[in-house]
Amino acid sequence: MNAKMENSFLNGNFAPVLDEINTPCNNVIGEIPKALSGHFLRIGPNPQYAPLDPERYHWFDGDGMIHDIHFEAGKANYQNRWVRTKGFNIEREEGKAIWKGFQSLHELEFHHGLMTKNVANTALVWHANKLLALWEAGLPHRLSLDSLETLGEENFDGAWDSAFTAHPKVCPETGEMITFGYNVIGDFGFTHGVFDKEGKLKHKAQIKLKRKSVMIHDCAITPDYTLILDMPVTFSIERAMAGGEAFAWEPENGARIGVLPRFGMNEDVRWFDVEVGYIFHVFNAWQEGDEVILEACRSDSTSVLAETEEDASASSEKARPYQYRMNMKTGTVVEKPIDELACEFSRINENFIGKKNQFVYASRFSANDKAPRFDALVKFDRKNNTRQVFEFDTGIYSGEFVFAPRNNSVSEDDGFLLGFVHNENTQQSEMYILDTKRFTDGPVARIIMPARVPYGFHAAWVE
Repeated sequence: MNAKMENSFLNGNFAPVLDEINTPCNNVIGEIPKALSGHFLRIGPNPQYAPLDPERYHWFDGDGMIHDIHFEAGKANYQNRWVRTKGFNIEREEGKAIWKGFQSLHELEFHHGLMTKNVANTALVWHANKLLALWEAGLPHRLSLDSLETLGEENFDGAWDSAFTAHPKVCPETGEMITFGYNVIGDFGFTHGVFDKEGKLKHKAQIKLKRKSVMIHDCAITPDYTLILDMPVTFSIERAMAGGEAFAWEPENGARIGVLPRFGMNEDVRWFDVEVGYIFHVFNAWQEGDEVILEACRSDSTSVLAETEEDASASSEKARPYQYRMNMKTGTVVEKPIDELACEFSRINENFIGKKNQFVYASRFSANDKAPRFDALVKFDRKNNTRQVFEFDTGIYSGEFVFAPRNNSVSEDDGFLLGFVHNENTQQSEMYILDTKRFTDGPVARIIMPARVPYGFHAAWVE
């Protein structure tokens, strides 16, 4: 692949890596905690071939690649591997790219029975002893945790035949996985599902939205409810085929949050109209008396694909912490910003999903940066309404960090924050490991990666 194509998503640390490796991580500054045991997994776009239209290539289009660091007894091993989707394998056989991407939907053609390919590049979930690579326009792909080998598409024994979100939630109390998929055709805009702790579908409901094909990227759960984020972004193949935008920001349609009982149907949703904005990622949700509370990263607007540099750096598109309090008795909602800091990729100790939690971790947007990069980590203390910030040295940027509980942890923030960073000055990729109780001290260990790790999307921790 020509790494010098005139597209920022094909250059620098956005550029793909072409080698799959499996090697110990022997170059460590500091000491890897022995109380850290499990897999850190990060997925992201990594095209195996030069795109057909490099100028219109978007970051969302790349084939999914997983980067895995396995921690055990103070040691670490790194491996990376592409997700072998059907489309990936067809292109590998032909030795070239075949399908175009999101910004070329008006030019799509069928190849091998597919108009586009499932790139399986967005996020990961571990449930019922299955590791799933997720892409919200198609089915998940099941992977081996040890080898990252692709085991095929996962349709849950034929029980799920629609799109599957990149952000399902696993209930820490019941072990159930709550998921959804937004639909681009048909009368229902949203399919909601609940899988039991063994991975069997136990409930499915079709939910009507005011507009078809609403892009819903994330959800939140409480012990009783799933929260549906019906925000004013629509997806339309017809619009794209006519030369328009695949994703459109339509604020005139309003915004609302649906509160759906976990095992409820369409008629059971309670809708709350809220101020127009957009949520890509939530903090958490919980219940207090008659209220359902949601906290999230909310922006005033979004262009989704950020097709211009002005879009990418616009202040209105930078998300900030926000709270909604929905009263199930009175039908009223109170909403407010809870911090002015621009951040994204919010994560919590997942043992507290759906329960009132104290700590949230996020990545701070790099100021005036036209690329989606982050220059600091943030620890929000929601109980005391404070935050701590750990800033990277100049020229170092990150993506998403995840929380990993310490073995035999005794409190919510007793653990570690892990993620990849890239030093643009030296072109060196590293993993930072922070002790979350000594957050501003910086990394207790820095793993100098044996190969470059491109910027990517979401990460997961599997104990």
